[in-house]
Amino acid sequence: MTDYHMHSTFSVDGQDSIEALCWRALALGLTEIAVTEHAEWHGRWHGGPFDATAYFAELNRLKDEFAPRGLTLLSGVELGNPHEFARPAAALLAAHPFDVRIASLHWLHGENIHDASCFAGRDPQDVYADYFSALGHMAADFSSIDVVAHFDRILWRGTMLGAPLQPRRLEGVIRDALATIAWRGLALELNTRFLNHTPGWRPALTTMLRWYGEEGGARVVVNSDAHRVSQMGANLEIARAVLDEAGLEPATLQPATAFA
Repeated sequence: MTDYHMHSTFSVDGQDSIEALCWRALALGLTEIAVTEHAEWHGRWHGGPFDATAYFAELNRLKDEFAPRGLTLLSGVELGNPHEFARPAAALLAAHPFDVRIASLHWLHGENIHDASCFAGRDPQDVYADYFSALGHMAADFSSIDVVAHFDRILWRGTMLGAPLQPRRLEGVIRDALATIAWRGLALELNTRFLNHTPGWRPALTTMLRWYGEEGGARVVVNSDAHRVSQMGANLEIARAVLDEAGLEPATLQPATAFA
């Protein structure tokens, strides 16, 4: 079992150390994890710069400690909107040998997608359309990534605002984004963090994953996006059911090798 998306105290919103994440991974029976810290350059990002030098020093120390226990520990980074901050994102990747490079669309028209302000004064379906269009641009325009993370995350905020996605209305733009991800050979992340959320968006998520398969997508990774040890391993049964409903092979849950 694997998990390629989680955060330690090297991220501003991480609650536990890398070592604590490793111990929890062993308890859950995980064999390979990546600790993927935030790297953001947006002017409204409150977390400051990512101290990659200190992160690698700690991670490399723990690699040697946990390898004999059966846990492979990979380095990783979660790049926020890297297509819009291509120069500093590329410089970070050139300076440090990350094993797993995740791209996330955290910002849309200057607003954080987790905030209600992202939807303020707009037709929610137009916001969703802009989001998936931007997601496709991110996948197409920034080449040095392996995984597109939590592609459905904006549905969390929209659903809580009483404006769920109407996927059939936006099928064209959503399919275009998913086709781009598939064409690039990137892995699409099924993020388990909010899979049990009520109200939920499981039917829309399942529909989009089915479209991803129809567009040639074959690589889905199931990740926790854990920001504390208690979130690791959550909602895996729901994730398996969603993939089943979408007609995706269970083998996509566990990529055979680490990303290069």
